[in-house]
Amino acid sequence: MTAAVTAAFRLLGSLVLCVAMASSSALPVAWSEPAPEPVVEAPAAGTTPAIAWRQLGLADRIQMLGYNLPTDIAVPVPQGVLPTVLTGQVGSVVDVGPGGRVDVLDVRGTFLGSIPLPVGPVTAPFAVDIAAAQVVGGIAGLSFLLRVDSSPTTACVPPPAVTLSELSTAFSGPTPNPRTVADFLPGYLDQIVIRVGPTPNEDQQQAALDLVAQLTKLYRPMPVRIDVDTSPDAVPPAESRRVIDVRGDGAPGMTVENPDTPEAVLAITGSGDDLKRQVALFADRRFELAQTTSVSVASSTDAQPKSTDTRTFGQLGMTGQVSVLGATTLFTGFDPGSFGVGKVGRARIHLLADYSPITGGEGSVLVRAGSTVIGAKALDDSGRLDLNMDVPSEAISSTVALAMEVRYTPREGCAPVFDRITFALNPQSTVSVTAGSNDQAGFPVLPMSFLPDFDVSVDSPDHLRFAAQAVNLLAQQTGAILRPHVTTLDQAVSDGDTGLLVVAGGDELRRVNLTPPLLPGQNDSFTTDGTPVTGVDGAGPLGVVQTFSENRRTILAVTGTGDWALVDRSFDFIRGLTGRWASLTGDVVATGGAGETVNLTVGADTQSMSDVDDPAAEAAVDGGSWRVEGLIAAGALVLLAVAVGLFVLIRRRGSSR
Repeated sequence: MTAAVTAAFRLLGSLVLCVAMASSSALPVAWSEPAPEPVVEAPAAGTTPAIAWRQLGLADRIQMLGYNLPTDIAVPVPQGVLPTVLTGQVGSVVDVGPGGRVDVLDVRGTFLGSIPLPVGPVTAPFAVDIAAAQVVGGIAGLSFLLRVDSSPTTACVPPPAVTLSELSTAFSGPTPNPRTVADFLPGYLDQIVIRVGPTPNEDQQQAALDLVAQLTKLYRPMPVRIDVDTSPDAVPPAESRRVIDVRGDGAPGMTVENPDTPEAVLAITGSGDDLKRQVALFADRRFELAQTTSVSVASSTDAQPKSTDTRTFGQLGMTGQVSVLGATTLFTGFDPGSFGVGKVGRARIHLLADYSPITGGEGSVLVRAGSTVIGAKALDDSGRLDLNMDVPSEAISSTVALAMEVRYTPREGCAPVFDRITFALNPQSTVSVTAGSNDQAGFPVLPMSFLPDFDVSVDSPDHLRFAAQAVNLLAQQTGAILRPHVTTLDQAVSDGDTGLLVVAGGDELRRVNLTPPLLPGQNDSFTTDGTPVTGVDGAGPLGVVQTFSENRRTILAVTGTGDWALVDRSFDFIRGLTGRWASLTGDVVATGGAGETVNLTVGADTQSMSDVDDPAAEAAVDGGSWRVEGLIAAGALVLLAVAVGLFVLIRRRGSSR
């Protein structure tokens, strides 16, 4: 490789790092609610809202370079549903011209639809009906091919390029009237409501929160909302809403009342351990064996979740393959909670990959965890990559995003555009983790610091619904099992050493000497425990969700003053973010009397996502945010421009010979 080409690749690497650093430093520590999304038609009953590919464990963007070269994606399909519509944005169109399009095919080669490409530097939304895609083994294989009217044949001419971003898939499934316990929970629901009445006892509260955790995991990666209803006027069933009634009396068991009607309700009855034992039927899909209207769980062993310090890429769902000429980035990532060891302090990656042997030309791979470079190696004629890397503790949060930049430059100056290499991750690659302490604060450590067991304290039965919302959102962010334990606040503070979810007013928190970042007081006042410490009077009502560390444990506190309905607004804010907790920075989400929600950094020693994750790599896993999309798009444009520049440089080198 000539000095000029080498310098160009160095420039590309520098620009990649600059984009990552600029994106990170530009992120604010506080913002209010995002601008309203465009009005879209509500999905039909039994049809999910568009589920971001990040929630399915996929990168949410595809960068296509060259025509007629398939980009294959394996889209996970949850049990009981089928994919219906693929949506996203198409942009960064370079050297395509009028009439360009991206064809979408399934694994059989069946044509599903086309995405017309806009002309010029604009971005346009698209939607493709993929209902005809074949699903095998829970996977819908999709192929994307860039089609153009006239295409370059050598690398001397910049190839056509396009980027698909904000990729999402909607699914659909039938929601018939339930007749038995087995068919009470269909493949998709808009909502599950667990009714406990206005005065639930501790056994009902425990059973309800166990149900929330287990049903949320059952429906992952679909973010089904699961609520606990403590109102005297019970919420009725609906076409895409199921109602479960948890009653603290009667013979232990569960019965579908009003079967085969829209008013069907699943009643779970019993007291003490008998009641909690019934819920164990929903630990997985074993409830589908109960194909009668009534069933009772006679015994259940409370087995500890399996934990391990090492998992393979295959077990973690870390797959990926790219075709490379120039530079291409492969995004992947993993959930630290899936190891079952609680808070992860460090991770070591043994990366194995297979690629086309390079006998003429040069290639390399560079790996980042967030914005930190953790490994790099030249590619040679062996066709096999074997690389050990350490992920530093500051790069480990509720999700760990990895970006692998693969580069290949052919020896021939004007090489055919089909002279490229294929780079594929080996599923036998491993991630090994070391457990860390549970005393970190800040939203990025959720739900990792609450795995697998955590305490729950609720100051009033009518506030149980707030604890349920927190558990629902925590469980949506991890494939691990959540095990909430209902207890009193005094008991949790004096004896607990796991994560703590507490729902209480400021006076109750003050009584047990807990010092959250924002402590509500009397008469619409509050105190902030930051630098400086401030006391504010007359601030009006507040609904607050916040996290902090105390006595070497992570605490998630839900509190309010005056109108506790503002707490619902704070949870709705979190629920509306693509990555839920992972899209937040700092340690406080608060809604004021005017109804505006803000995300703040108040306390010290909080870990911010902007400190540990690069926005482009963040797109690979469940954890992106609406506020970084513009920065990511800008970075992609810079990289694409540099890639085109490299082709021009190669052409000059070839012509100068």
